[in-house]
Amino acid sequence: MAFSQPVVSAASILHAPPGFKFRPTDEEIVLHYLRPRAVNAPLPSSFIVDVDVLSHNPWELLPEGSMEKYFFSQRVLKWPLGNQWNRAAGDGHWKTSGKDVPIFCSRVNGGEPLMIGSKKTLVFYHGKSDFGENTEWVMQEYSLVGAGLTPYRVMRPGGSNNFGESSSAAAAITEKNDNLSEALNNCKVPVLVSPDESWVVCRIYKKKKHMPRVVTQVYNIAEGGQVPFYNFLEQGNSKGIAISLTDIPLQKAKDDEEGRDRSTNVEANSSGVGE
Repeated sequence: MAFSQPVVSAASILHAPPGFKFRPTDEEIVLHYLRPRAVNAPLPSSFIVDVDVLSHNPWELLPEGSMEKYFFSQRVLKWPLGNQWNRAAGDGHWKTSGKDVPIFCSRVNGGEPLMIGSKKTLVFYHGKSDFGENTEWVMQEYSLVGAGLTPYRVMRPGGSNNFGESSSAAAAITEKNDNLSEALNNCKVPVLVSPDESWVVCRIYKKKKHMPRVVTQVYNIAEGGQVPFYNFLEQGNSKGIAISLTDIPLQKAKDDEEGRDRSTNVEANSSGVGE
């Protein structure tokens, strides 16, 4: 699939400083990135690039060391006269998971929020749709719906219409004065263009594995281990040290206990002999 080069204004090409994180909200993705891309209007930055997601496996799209990445992509209908989008990609396919999440735009004048987009979650499966095996790769797909598909105001050359063809007025001027026609074409005027609903923004990432909880080390009493004791009620003392009887080695306490038992037995035997 051939993609047209996205338009990015020179002032919007930013060099991200170290530690910078691209964390746009759902509303910002739809309003400031997806809608302009759907009409080929200038974008606020070049952080989101064009990729044919269906031609790749998800792990092929993320650079090494990256946790996630955003892409512009165009959906393709599964059948020419159908209304379902093709989900086959790379060595497998994307399968929807859960319900779609609506995305609203807050109104400036305090009116009711407008629904402008939708966010769909998909999981990548190896193999065909009926026998695939799920993976840890996830994609969030942002699409335009509702008010997001209303005509978008963009700047176009004054000597052309929405389809890029010369108007009859511009053609007449061209015949009389080429210089005047060139000036007219360089002068941009606002026109309304309907967004292409096939454009989407895809956020692809890999689910984090749940690490097992750290198990506290078990001390073996037979080996003379010690059980540490922390007295948090005495954290404010001048030395910052909490002293407790449980700091005594368990093996030594066990030996003392056995010694006391032997002494008690000897005294009992002695008492019995005297009687």
